[in-house]
Amino acid sequence: MTPSAMPGGLRIARIFGVPIYVHPSWVVIFGLITWTLATGYFPARYPDLPATSYWGKGLIASLLFFLSILLHELGHAVMAQRNGIRIRSITLFIFGGVAQMETDPRDGATEFRIAVVGPIVSLGLAGLFYAVSTLEIVGEGARGVSRYLALINLVLAVFNLVPAFPLDGGRLLRGLVWRRTDKVRATRMASSAGTFFAYFLIVSGVFQLVGGAPIAGVWYVLIGWFLKEAAAGAYQGARLDETLRGLAVRDAMITDVATLPSEISVAEAAREFFARSGYGGYPVVRGDQVVGLLGLRDVLRVPAEEREGLSVQAAMAPLGDALVIGPATPLREAMARMAAGGAGRLLVMDHGRLAGYLTLGTVMRHIRVREQLAA
Repeated sequence: MTPSAMPGGLRIARIFGVPIYVHPSWVVIFGLITWTLATGYFPARYPDLPATSYWGKGLIASLLFFLSILLHELGHAVMAQRNGIRIRSITLFIFGGVAQMETDPRDGATEFRIAVVGPIVSLGLAGLFYAVSTLEIVGEGARGVSRYLALINLVLAVFNLVPAFPLDGGRLLRGLVWRRTDKVRATRMASSAGTFFAYFLIVSGVFQLVGGAPIAGVWYVLIGWFLKEAAAGAYQGARLDETLRGLAVRDAMITDVATLPSEISVAEAAREFFARSGYGGYPVVRGDQVVGLLGLRDVLRVPAEEREGLSVQAAMAPLGDALVIGPATPLREAMARMAAGGAGRLLVMDHGRLAGYLTLGTVMRHIRVREQLAA
């Protein structure tokens, strides 16, 4: 799967320039798969072995399974980079793995190429592991692990080919429809298919629960819920992209900008500016020069008893590339930067001069107005 956003975790490697993370939720599924293999799958197929052998096979198979998922996502990442799309990270998490793309593909053909690589990698791994299992030099234990990995990679490929967004099959569907219509319509169709499949999984999970298979039922429901939310988010994202097409920062920025003097205390800033206006942040100036940005969370980091003796300059975030954007920058890029930075606001600088102020709130209000006028 290749959604546009996914929380990170513990960084474990960097491959092809892409940081690899393991989300804390990954531990849950890793432990569950290892336990299932060690207590059910391998004992049923290879009886009379010691328990340590089953747990060893389960551990190795689980590790190689997640390596297979990582290779699946690396396939997406390499193809995306070959098509000029930067990959921020790959994260292994409870439902598998995600490659976080910095931007969406530019057209349907690019979407199709990126999406199809993942299932191809999984099918290739299934064939490779099956071939290993047929070698005469491979022992019985290694043969069992290889056959499991061949099966699970085949299942992974087939499941991802279901034409339901955000699965790879849904992205293939979106790519095909996109080539004939436009991104929003294609995303709506693929997301609708994804929502239908998600509800199918949820209902199936409920039947599993009622039928006495609680573990399978819970997983069906959780995966269905995840797919439903991802499908809805993808459609909203596509609509947002359509609304923001052709818009730049200058179209949504605040031009009448209130500023904070750098020399006043944090207490005075809180009392005379934040409390009176209700704004969440202010550019900080020294004379006629912008030197930084003071947000409400910067104020709250300072203990109340220390605010009187601390200047705004000491508490602010200093001016730097992370806080600055140009007025001609596409608005979609500005929103992505604000969301990634977490502050939700940027200083709009034009040739060293403060030209405006941009916040997520002002952008969202601008979008709502445009959508209402379009409707």
